[in-house]
Amino acid sequence: MMQQYRSNSYLFGGNAPYIEELYESYLDNPGSVADNWRAYFDAMQHVPAVDGSDKPDVGHASVIASFAERAKQGPIRTISASADAEMGFKRVAVTQLIAAYRYLGSRWANLDPLQRQERSALPELEPSFYGFTDADMDIVFNVSNTYFGPETATLRDLLNALRETYCRSIGTEYMYISDPTEKRWMQERLESTRSAPVFTAEKKNTSSTA
Repeated sequence: MMQQYRSNSYLFGGNAPYIEELYESYLDNPGSVADNWRAYFDAMQHVPAVDGSDKPDVGHASVIASFAERAKQGPIRTISASADAEMGFKRVAVTQLIAAYRYLGSRWANLDPLQRQERSALPELEPSFYGFTDADMDIVFNVSNTYFGPETATLRDLLNALRETYCRSIGTEYMYISDPTEKRWMQERLESTRSAPVFTAEKKNTSSTA
């Protein structure tokens, strides 16, 4: 089974931190990740650890909180772990939200110019699905894993950018691409222009005659 896992290149390289964050979120609450990831992580629980034990994995947040509590009882500098842990979960949730729009945004794109059918709701594209409330909309997060421009943005601005890029009149599906370089190329072209590139008249004429 481990050989099968290693053969999945999308689990490694640049995607590894994202997978680790998903797994941390899964350990805290299996229902917080998409069904396909939950099935994958469920299968991992049956793989023996390196030392041969079969004890289930535990999330890092509880371990961090435990060490912080112990630090309060000694001469070590007191650490407030609760606020840090909550913010850590929100950072993971932001990463999940970005991935959801890249994977599922095309399913909510406005592709019916006559508006004959109402678009079906996709819970995974709503901030509330990840535990966010209106009070979180102005929190600033690191979004350096996107190509929207600034490395930080409020949740409100990030959500607007994601919807403009993936849910307007153009639906794009590219996350199935196995080559990370090609995938990043698509992300950069789409997100840097919000899927609405502006071409000069010369560029348009060149493209039409090519």
